[in-house]
Amino acid sequence: MSSKGYTVLGWVVWQVASRVAKRKIAQNRVKIGAAGVVLLVLVGGVVAAKAGGDD
Repeated sequence: MSSKGYTVLGWVVWQVASRVAKRKIAQNRVKIGAAGVVLLVLVGGVVAAKAGGDD
């Protein structure tokens, strides 16, 4: 396959994957938001622990 063929194939795969990802994100928006909050809390805990551990 020529490089132009791979370029077109890659573009098609990207388009399909991005549309599927957008649909999945829309369906799972609450779960993604909850996971984001948990991640922020964990990062905040690590930062607080490092700040409190310095003498």
